[in-house]
Amino acid sequence: KDLTSQVSDGRVFVDVPNGLWCVNVIKTTRKGTGRKNYINTIDHDAVRYFIDQIYEPHYAHYKDDFGKTFAGFFSDEPEIGSFGGEYGHDANIGKFNMKMPWSQTLHERLKELWGSEFAENLMALWTTPDRNSNENKSGLCRMQFADIAARLYGENFCEQIGDWCRQHGVEYIGHVIEDGGMHAHMGIGAGHYFHALWGQDMAGIDVVLQQIRPGLDDCKFHSVGGNLGYHGELYHYALAKLAASLAHMDSKKKGRALCEVFGAYGWAEGLKLMKWLLDHMLVNGINYFVPHAFSMKDFPDPDCPPHFYARGMNPQFPYFKNLMEYCNRVSHLISNGVHIPAVAVVYPAEQEWAGEYLPVEAIGKQLLRNQIDYEILPTDVLLTMTVVEGKLKWENEQVPVLILSGSRCITKMLADWLCKAAEKGLKIVVVGQKPLAMDNNGILREWTSQIKDNLTICEQEDLADILYSFGVDEIKTKKYEPWLRYYHYKHQNGEFWLFMNQSETEEINTSLCFEDGMMDSHKIDKECSCWYQAWENTVEPCEWDENNDLSLQLVPGEMKVLYMGDCTPYAKILAEKQEIMKLKKATDSQTGKIEIVPDAWKLWIKDTGTEKYVLQEREKTGDFCRKHPYFCGVMRYETTVFLPKIKSCELNLGEVYETAHVLVNEKEAGVRVALPYSFEIGKLLHEGENRIIVEVVNTLANRQRDFFSMTMPIEPSGLIGAVTLDYF
Repeated sequence: KDLTSQVSDGRVFVDVPNGLWCVNVIKTTRKGTGRKNYINTIDHDAVRYFIDQIYEPHYAHYKDDFGKTFAGFFSDEPEIGSFGGEYGHDANIGKFNMKMPWSQTLHERLKELWGSEFAENLMALWTTPDRNSNENKSGLCRMQFADIAARLYGENFCEQIGDWCRQHGVEYIGHVIEDGGMHAHMGIGAGHYFHALWGQDMAGIDVVLQQIRPGLDDCKFHSVGGNLGYHGELYHYALAKLAASLAHMDSKKKGRALCEVFGAYGWAEGLKLMKWLLDHMLVNGINYFVPHAFSMKDFPDPDCPPHFYARGMNPQFPYFKNLMEYCNRVSHLISNGVHIPAVAVVYPAEQEWAGEYLPVEAIGKQLLRNQIDYEILPTDVLLTMTVVEGKLKWENEQVPVLILSGSRCITKMLADWLCKAAEKGLKIVVVGQKPLAMDNNGILREWTSQIKDNLTICEQEDLADILYSFGVDEIKTKKYEPWLRYYHYKHQNGEFWLFMNQSETEEINTSLCFEDGMMDSHKIDKECSCWYQAWENTVEPCEWDENNDLSLQLVPGEMKVLYMGDCTPYAKILAEKQEIMKLKKATDSQTGKIEIVPDAWKLWIKDTGTEKYVLQEREKTGDFCRKHPYFCGVMRYETTVFLPKIKSCELNLGEVYETAHVLVNEKEAGVRVALPYSFEIGKLLHEGENRIIVEVVNTLANRQRDFFSMTMPIEPSGLIGAVTLDYF
C-alpha cells in the first residue's frame, strides 16, 4: 500500500491492520554511496553535457584529422554506476537494500507502465518471488525495471555517443564490464550486454586480471592477489561469444568483434600465454584486438603489466611483432565473410532478472566441449527474426535449433514466439527447468503444451546427444575431445576451419568426419583442401583416409587452420611437400635422427637491459633459473652437427620456456613462442659441419616480482629436454 499521500508535516498517519507489517521508505538522492562525480549514464542530458565538454572540443581542435588520423573514440568500461562497485559482481537486481539507478526518463516510463501501482511495484524490486505461487509480481517488476534501465543506458550513453561519432566521420568502439556475470547486471555493469553495445561500431569485450587461464575452465580459482574468486565457465565458454554474436547480427558492426587483451596478467604472462589467449579468442570468433599495453613510464611501471616495451627491459619485445603478424593473418581469414554456427542460444538476461535461471555459459560449455558452435541471441532481436523451412535466419546466418536456458519463467511474448517458431519447424531445446510463461500481470502459466512437435526438454549432460540426434554437428571426432574447439567461416572463394587444442598438457590425435555445412557448403573435396600454417605463413597438404576423414594432430595449445577451396595457387608447393611426405615414408630405413646431448651445447647468457653475453661453464640445458632464480634475458645455445647430404630435416627443440629464435649457419630459421617448437631447416643445411644457434628468451617475472603475478606460476627457463634432428 502506498502511504505517500498520508504524509503530513514529516509524519505518516495510517490505521495499521492486524498482523505484522513493514514500512519502507524509497527516496532518490544525488548523494549515494556509489561512484563520486560519475556521470548518470541513463540520463540523456547528462551524457549530452559529457559530449559537449569532451567530444566537441576534440572535434573543434582536430576537425581536419577526423576520419583520417583520428579513427574514432573508445569507451573503456563505462557503467550504470549508480552504486559503483559496492556490490561487485553481485549487483543483480533483487538484492536486499541495493541502490538502484534513476533518472527522470526512467521515472516517467515506469509511471506510464505501472500507473497507480507505481509505488507498490517499486517496492517489489527488493522482494523475493514466492516460489510456491503461480504469481511472480516481483519478478515481473524487476524485469521491467532492469529492461528500461538497460535500454536507457543503450539509448542515452552508447547510441548518443555513437551517433555523434558517425555524424562526425569517425567510429565509436569499446566495451563494458562483462566479468562475473556483470554483462547482465547493473552497478559496475551496464545492465544488458546487447543493449549496452548496440550503438557502437564494433562489438567489444576485454580479458584482464587473469580471467582466462588455460585449464581453469571448469573450476573456481583465485584472482590477482588471491583475494577474489573467479569461475572459469563464463570466460572460457561465453565471453567471446557475446561479442562475436553481436558482431554477426548488427549490420553496422560489419562482423567486427573486438577484444582488449593481455592486460594486468603480470610479468608471468609471456608470449606463450599471449598466443594461447589470442588463439582462444580467434577460435571463438574475435577478429579485432587492442593489445594492452605500451607504457612509456620509467621501468618498472606498476600499472597493470606486462608492458611490451618496458623501456627496453622486456626481453621478449623483439618477438612481439611475430605474434602480431600471426594475429593479423588469422584475423583476416575470419573477417568480411560469414560465420557458420550450428545452433543459437537465447541470451537469458530477462530470465535472470525475474528469478532462477541457467547461465548461458553452462550451456556453452556443453556445446563447445562437443564441437557444436553457437551464437547468442538477445530476446528483442530474436522476436524480429523469421523461421524459414525450419531454420532461424538473421543477417547471413541460419540455424535449425534454438536453445533456451532453464528458468522459473519467460515472458508470454517470448513463449508465444517460440510456439509459432516450433510450428514452422524450428527445433526448440530447453535445458534444465521448464519455464512458465509470465503475462503482464505477473501470472505464470504453462505454455509448452501448445507445441505438438519440435520441443525437447533435457538436462545439461544430455544436450549434446540431443543435438547430435538432430544432425547439427558439422564435424565428428572418433572419440570425445573436450579440449578441441573449432570455428567455421565462409568466404566467397572458400571456407576456413580453425581448430585449437585448449589443453596445456594433452595432445589431440584424432580424425574428423565432416558433414555438409550449414550454409550449403560444397561437398568435402580432399583435392581442394590444405592446412594453412598461419605462424609460418605457409601451406601444408592434408592427410585424408579412404572415408574422407581428415587426420588432425594438435600438440597442447596449438591451433591449425584448414582451408577448403581453390588450392590452385598453392598446387606446386603442396605437390612438392606431398612428394617429400611420400619419400619419407618410402625411405623410412634411410632416415636419420640425431639427439643433441646437453654437453654438446655452449651456453651464453645476456641479462635484459645489457648488451654483453657471458659464457656459462657449468649449465648446459635444463631449467637455468633453478640455480639463477633472478635471471631474465637471453640464453644463447650454440652447437655444431655433422650431416650427410639430405633432402629434409626437422629441428625439434622439445620443451622450451619460452620464446625460441633459431639460426642455422647464420641464416634465419624462425621464431616460436609456443608448442610445437619445431623448425624445418633442410634448405639451410649442407653436407658436413653445420652451426646451430638457439636463443631462448624468458619473461621478466623472474626479476620483477610484481603484484599481478602473485597467483601465476613462474615457469622454467631455457632448453629443458632433448633436442633432436630428424632427416632423410
